[in-house]
Amino acid sequence: MNKTRILTSINWFALALIMIISSACEQTAGKQGADNKPLSSAKVIQKVSIGIQVSPAMALVMIAKDKGFFLEEGLDVELQEFTAGKFALQAFLSGAIDFAVSGEVPVVLAALQGNQIRVVTQVVERTNNEVRVVAHREKDLLQADKYFKKKKRKLATSFGGGPEFFTYTFLKHFNIDQKQIEILSQKPEDMPAALATGSVDAIAIFDPFAYIAENRLGSSGITFSEPTLYSELYVLNANPSQIENKPQIIEAMIRALDKAGHFIDQDTESSKLIVQKYTRLDRSVIDGIWNNFVFRPSLTQTLIDYWYAQATWAKETGKITSDTIIPDFQKMLEPKFLEKINPTAVKLNEIKKQ
Repeated sequence: MNKTRILTSINWFALALIMIISSACEQTAGKQGADNKPLSSAKVIQKVSIGIQVSPAMALVMIAKDKGFFLEEGLDVELQEFTAGKFALQAFLSGAIDFAVSGEVPVVLAALQGNQIRVVTQVVERTNNEVRVVAHREKDLLQADKYFKKKKRKLATSFGGGPEFFTYTFLKHFNIDQKQIEILSQKPEDMPAALATGSVDAIAIFDPFAYIAENRLGSSGITFSEPTLYSELYVLNANPSQIENKPQIIEAMIRALDKAGHFIDQDTESSKLIVQKYTRLDRSVIDGIWNNFVFRPSLTQTLIDYWYAQATWAKETGKITSDTIIPDFQKMLEPKFLEKINPTAVKLNEIKKQ
């Protein structure tokens, strides 16, 4: 009997000791979880594809990928490269990729054609004189109106994007009759060579191709710019179902982009090297155009103002029918994610309430 009692006491003691150790371990783990941020390895990794154009305008995305900021937020991001943002947007609308970064013009044209798109952030707050006209210099023709009214010119631009809208706005501003100009559609990457060989008199295009063209022509070229008219914005596009079903992925992307923006502010030199690696541009080109971009996530009223102006342009140029209903472009924005991460980055006249 005594032997049985001794064994029973030992069993109870062992059980009590196990429970005490187990409880202590749980408390320690709980304290670590509360005091320390979770490591990326502890997060669920989601695979995401983002379409981008190969341009310094994509600096935030490139840096977020290269520095591991996406991974820190639990995203395994595959960047798919396109020669223009409008092609990335087309791939997104077809379902070939998860998200796309593009200029704002292809977005508004797609929306006017009935596509459901939601913009969750800009990847540049603004651009400065990033789209401009580069032309062959002619003696005494130093103003845009005089240059284009002197004789009929051939001008190449990129149809369906910001450069085409800039061309329309530019000609209207200077009261230049479009009959005075033969407007040609060319790929952005082909324009500097076309201008240098003289197959066109002028090009209207964004950086880096405007800068490359300026350098090729040197003193034999002239640049006509009107920064107050328009300068392209670049936006991250999602669709309504992603807003509803994948909010954590969208928030994670914007957090990573926000980290990239801070990285640029703190280490411009390293940021340029990363952009050079992804774009394969000469360092002189990157240095020459870097200040044309303000790299930080944002949502600005300028974006909405541009969209309304571009809707008018689309009607006037027959891109949409005259009876097309212009939507409330405010509703195309989803500011709630950026508001949560950095409320001061949302700069809209009337912020949409969720």
